[in-house]
Amino acid sequence: MTNGPDRPTPVPSGPAPSGPPSGPDAPAEATGGVATPPIAPEPAGPQPPAPPSGSRPKRTLAVREVEVKLATTPAALERLQALPLLARMADGPAVHRHQVTTYYDTPDLALAARGLALRVRRQGGRRVQTVKTWASDAGTAAAAGRREWEWELPADGDGPDRALLPAAIAGLLSEAQWAEVAARFATDIHRTALLLHPDPRTSVELALDQGEVRLSVPGAGDETTWPVAEVELELKGGRVAALFEVAAALHHHAPLRLTTGSKADAGLRLLTGKPAAAVPAHPAALTPVTTVAEGFRHATRQAVGHLLENATVLLESGDAQALREMAAASRRLDTALRLLRVVIGLTPAAGLAWTKAAVNPHADAADALRRRLIPLRTLLETARAWHRLAERAALLPDRKGAAGLSKRQRLVLDHAATQGRRRVMKHLRGAGHTALMLDLAAWIEGGGWASPALDQPLRTVAPHLLADLQDKVAKALARLDLAPPPAPGAKSVAKSVVPGQKTPPDTDALERLRRRAQRLYETAEVCRGLYPVTTAKPKGAKAGTKTSAGKRPAADPLAPLTRLHAAVTAPALARQAAQLVAQLAKATGPKARSTRLLSRLAQEEAAALAKLPTTWRGYSRRRMFWIVGR
Repeated sequence: MTNGPDRPTPVPSGPAPSGPPSGPDAPAEATGGVATPPIAPEPAGPQPPAPPSGSRPKRTLAVREVEVKLATTPAALERLQALPLLARMADGPAVHRHQVTTYYDTPDLALAARGLALRVRRQGGRRVQTVKTWASDAGTAAAAGRREWEWELPADGDGPDRALLPAAIAGLLSEAQWAEVAARFATDIHRTALLLHPDPRTSVELALDQGEVRLSVPGAGDETTWPVAEVELELKGGRVAALFEVAAALHHHAPLRLTTGSKADAGLRLLTGKPAAAVPAHPAALTPVTTVAEGFRHATRQAVGHLLENATVLLESGDAQALREMAAASRRLDTALRLLRVVIGLTPAAGLAWTKAAVNPHADAADALRRRLIPLRTLLETARAWHRLAERAALLPDRKGAAGLSKRQRLVLDHAATQGRRRVMKHLRGAGHTALMLDLAAWIEGGGWASPALDQPLRTVAPHLLADLQDKVAKALARLDLAPPPAPGAKSVAKSVVPGQKTPPDTDALERLRRRAQRLYETAEVCRGLYPVTTAKPKGAKAGTKTSAGKRPAADPLAPLTRLHAAVTAPALARQAAQLVAQLAKATGPKARSTRLLSRLAQEEAAALAKLPTTWRGYSRRRMFWIVGR
């Protein structure tokens, strides 16, 4: 999530994790094996000075943490501490600690802007200095994957020791900036920790945290604190899916909510006064060698992570843009689960033949999870529809005789948009949503759905999947029975259509076309990384002519599909807006301005439908990047 400065991004310099990759090329735990978080080698270049003789060893290796955070209440924490389930899984008694952690940065938060958090934690007679990355690498569904460097400090010291930092990190700030580094905020936490063994080969550290985040700047008062009550589960070794299985078991006994927010995020919010902001989707990271199983796991991980990030933002700040991101994430998740339902019937042979198995428990599980997502998707789409209309109404001229809404209708519209957002927030706080997200994440990471058939390269399967989705778009478009595209040389598409020549298509047909075009676009967007980026000659260069100018980047390979998606969406959104305006008019009484607005929306829909055949003809003549033999 984003708090304070612009969303920090991981720093490319410094040590990178080694061992099994964390993106689509998942480690063994995603398919039922056992893996431990990898440790990275030392970075190249100058190294920190050696520790003095007799001092504690310091750790300059980057360790990748895999953890799940769940927000809760103090009462729920007390209930969990006494849970017999934990005693059965625990390796020894609970350990109680008092931790005071101070975060350091420059006045303009230069370290946070570079994706790093520098902190010193005091616990009993120990002081530990840590550098952590802010942003998660999205290596697992619903779990944060961050890197950290850690060093022991003298117990009687104060503040961080810059000399311990790797050169790559120390070099990120100038001498003048390091001179300004000071305490900015702190966390005061009472932690109860247990080491759990949910199975013989898996270790999970459970932390029950209660306390507060407070500012460490002069003049900070009581209002500059943030209460903390949360559960952290960190994988020490074994299956990633076990994190979610343990979380689901705890959620059965006490109300928990998956969150991507951290204590440091809360500190930045207090420090800057900036609310959490919507988080855009991360780009897909597939490669030409990605398998079908890896591609599905990557797509679902990204969608779940995107959904959870923006759910945290919506609940903390109410940012309406988070609704838009959540709606997009829910659609991508639905598309990924639908595609798995299709490819799960693949045979191991390279001939790409599909089997028609009557019963497939893993396909049925994917369908069941997708059905459980329908209530959230419905709430999100409804809330988004009202917010789109509110955004449009705000841009309409507020003058007599103009198309628009009356003052009363605007008030009703604002109320409907607010209520739609509140319904989504209520759903996110419910126990059922947390249970669904935990079940979904455990199913993705468990990998029981994987089979030898899904080990073949996704690049060999993607053209068939995309061609099938494209055919479905064509069939949905044909059912609209639109007028054919105008002949070449016509002045305007809109003028070539005779008003009333065709009956407007029904709403279900428009929505079916929009959904199918969205699935095609989302699948193509994920699969884009399977194909190499091509280059093109500079404009004006003739064949066989030498030129000193380098090749220019090729046009966006998704551009034709983007235009088609926009053309398909336009009439459906105009129809949807007209239906909502009609609801407002029915609730408040017909007004002249809203009547004119309905007329304008009808014209927009007709014009968009008239352009659609031409757009489809242009798209169908293009040879898209996934076409075999290009």
